Amino acid sequence: MPDSQKQWDVFISHASEDKESLVRPLAVSLRNLGVSVWYDEFSLRLGDSLSRSIDRGLVGSRFGLVVISLHFISKPWPDYELRGLVAREINEDRVILPLWHGVTRNQVLRFSPSLADKVALNTTGLNAQDIAIRLLREIRPDIYIQHPRPELERLASGAAVEELQAELDRARNQLSEYRCSYCGATLVQLTDVPDPEYENWTTLEEFECGFQRLGGFMERPCPADSRFPKFEDYELRFQETPEEPHYKWQCYALGKTDMARRVHLGLGRGRTKEEAEQQVRQLYERFARGTGV
Repeated sequence: MPDSQKQWDVFISHASEDKESLVRPLAVSLRNLGVSVWYDEFSLRLGDSLSRSIDRGLVGSRFGLVVISLHFISKPWPDYELRGLVAREINEDRVILPLWHGVTRNQVLRFSPSLADKVALNTTGLNAQDIAIRLLREIRPDIYIQHPRPELERLASGAAVEELQAELDRARNQLSEYRCSYCGATLVQLTDVPDPEYENWTTLEEFECGFQRLGGFMERPCPADSRFPKFEDYELRFQETPEEPHYKWQCYALGKTDMARRVHLGLGRGRTKEEAEQQVRQLYERFARGTGV
C-alpha cells in the first residue's frame, strides 16, 4: 500500500505496563501536533477483533514506533507486532522507529540484533512532549518545518488546544448576547428608541422568535419561555361594524396578565363573530410558534 493511501502516520507498538509512564502522554502529544496515531486506546472499539485491528494498524500506518523497554522485551504480544513491522521493512524503506525506554544497548542486542543496529531515540531525560517533537521531525516533517520550537511545545503540551478552546468559549459567550436566551434564535434588529419624554435613548433588541429586550429587560417574551401567555389569558371583545359588509365583526384580545399584555395579538375580522375570533386564534398560534414576528 503506497504511503498516500495509509490511514495513520504512525503505529505505536508497546507493552501495556509502559502506558502510564510514557506511551499514553506520548500518543496524546503526537496527536496534539497533528499526527494521526494508531494507538489502542484511540483506535480499538468495543467488540473489535484485537489481532485483526492490530494487523490493520500495522498495514495502514506509514511508520511503526516501537517502545522497547524491559516490559516489551519480556512480552510475547509486542513481539508479534514487531515481527509484522520487520516483515514490512523487507519490501519498504525505513518503517521502524525504535524508542529505547529504560534499556541498554546490550539488552536490546540480546532481544533483537537487527533492532540494536538501528539508530534509536533514548527516552532518558526527555518528557513525552520532547520525544513527540523529535519524532515529528521524522514522521511529519511538513508539520515540523511550519512551526518554531516554542509553538511546537505549546501544541505538544495541549496548551494551544486549551487556548483555542478558551477563545471559542469567549466567542460563544459573545455570540450568546446576540441570541435569544430562551431558544437561541438569532437577533434580527437593533433599534435605538427614546423614552416617552425623549430625554434618554435605549436599545430595543428584536429576535427571530419574537423575543424583545428593551434596555436589557424583557419587553416581549419568547414562545419557549414557560411564562409565555396562554390563549386563555386574553379576554375577547367583539364589535359589530355594519359599514363593513365583508368584515362585519371585529375581535380584540385584551391581555388579562402582564405577560399577555406584552404580546399584542392584533385585530381579527370576519363576516361572523366566529370568523373574527378564529382569526385572532390563528394570530396567537403564529406568535406562540415564534412565526408571528
